[in-house]
Amino acid sequence: MSTSLAKNLKFPAKGAPQKGPRDRKKEEMLAQTRQAMRVMEIVDAKHDGKLGDEYIKLAQAMILCTLPYSATKETKITRQARLGDGSTLYVTFSAAHPNVGMPFGADRKVLAWIFDKAIRTESPFIPWASAVEFQKEMGLTKGGKNNRDLNKRFERVAGLVINIQREAGEGKRDLTYPLIERSYLPSSITGKKLDNDMQQSLPELADRYGFAMNLSLFNDIRKHHIVLPRRLWAEIKGPTQVQDLVFWLIFRCYSAASETIIPWKALTEQFPQDSNPHRNRLHTRKAIRTLKALWPGVQIEEVPQGIKVDRAKEGLLEDDFAKGRIRRLPARS
Repeated sequence: MSTSLAKNLKFPAKGAPQKGPRDRKKEEMLAQTRQAMRVMEIVDAKHDGKLGDEYIKLAQAMILCTLPYSATKETKITRQARLGDGSTLYVTFSAAHPNVGMPFGADRKVLAWIFDKAIRTESPFIPWASAVEFQKEMGLTKGGKNNRDLNKRFERVAGLVINIQREAGEGKRDLTYPLIERSYLPSSITGKKLDNDMQQSLPELADRYGFAMNLSLFNDIRKHHIVLPRRLWAEIKGPTQVQDLVFWLIFRCYSAASETIIPWKALTEQFPQDSNPHRNRLHTRKAIRTLKALWPGVQIEEVPQGIKVDRAKEGLLEDDFAKGRIRRLPARS
């Protein structure tokens, strides 16, 4: 579909009243068309050089080990992934605060935003003075419901404890840390005002709003990350599993040194939230189509055993070592 044709398509306004029974097949086709248009716009911006510094640095922990898609009563969830170097990565998410649930759904974008900020600024302390900063970068409207949503999302993310294990041969590396150690934030972000006692207990943050990540976690995510167009992160819509698959497959294509087949079983281990194998494969095919449109040089295809990936002919973004944009991931430890 050409960009000019896409511009001429007419879509019903979001929230417009339905006339008669819903046509779910038509709705799905419209959603897919919108998705294709968003991907085309990103591709055009990349070719025209308009992306510029429009990229994010996303940690492996976010890509490899996805959070739940919907609210859950579970307080501990483990994900595992087989890496290209033969090692296995296990990440366990735990909800540490009483009466605060596990992050889920769109909470992952708050987590990704935090990781991106930390890696970009190369500092475990992240200044954050207003909810507007997050909403502006995410293309959200200011205030109202989005503020209330952010209050709850940040509360869940702030209570997250992460355990990362890497196993290779007879070696094993095991690290556990809270995501956020200290914070001093305005009510637009937390939904609560800090009392005087709380302010006095955080003297190192009292001169400005922000929060401090655990230093060991900060060092780990800074070492293990890939670079993505920010617009891809913000604008890819549709089922959450398709979004996660796109990001995860980008990682696998970046890390592939030679032809590798990701078995269907490995995908099931990575995305166990959906036990329907037929639906899993449909989501995977959608993710592959999106990835091929965005990254023409990618080497990826579905085969009977699973997904075959190989070293890409060209990078998703132009290499720029000064900006930390590299084709291959750093060596793992």
